[in-house]
Amino acid sequence: MHAKPTSHSYSPVAKGLHWLIVLLLVVQFVTAFLLPHIGRNTPMSTVISLHFSFGVLVLIVMAIRFVHRLMHPVALEAHDAPAWERFLARTTHRVFYLILLVGPPLGWASASAHSLPVTPFGIVTLPAIAAPGAHWANTAGDIHATAMWILLWLVGLHVVAALFHHVVRRDGTLRRMLPAMGR
Repeated sequence: MHAKPTSHSYSPVAKGLHWLIVLLLVVQFVTAFLLPHIGRNTPMSTVISLHFSFGVLVLIVMAIRFVHRLMHPVALEAHDAPAWERFLARTTHRVFYLILLVGPPLGWASASAHSLPVTPFGIVTLPAIAAPGAHWANTAGDIHATAMWILLWLVGLHVVAALFHHVVRRDGTLRRMLPAMGR
């Protein structure tokens, strides 16, 4: 995401991808909170299968979003915002992309280590990416869990910042990402 921003307005595609990720993350966090403790002998369940399926969707949509963002860069913040605010906005967005692109494969590795098949929506079983019981994949699962807690806190920060810009500053930042609201 090093390309120079060419626009201050998000395209309908960028907005659609943003809100699709929001929806997928809501599903992911709900299923995550409903997940049983996953150990060596945990049987596959509907909740686990849904979590894995939506995790694969998050990875696919985020990959598309990342490529779209590279091809259509947009300034994240107002040019007159303080330097600390611009830095925080850029850093937060980069961490979002990092977690949402790396998190699903970490979870997949953990599923493989626990001999749980990743079969998105029952369509096709993806290959295991770690051997059963692989120490590194168990560690990947721990990193996945920690990264998702960080993501949840960053989502909260993101929402608070958007509302601050909308209610206090009234600078149009939130409206830039709302569907059918223009700039």
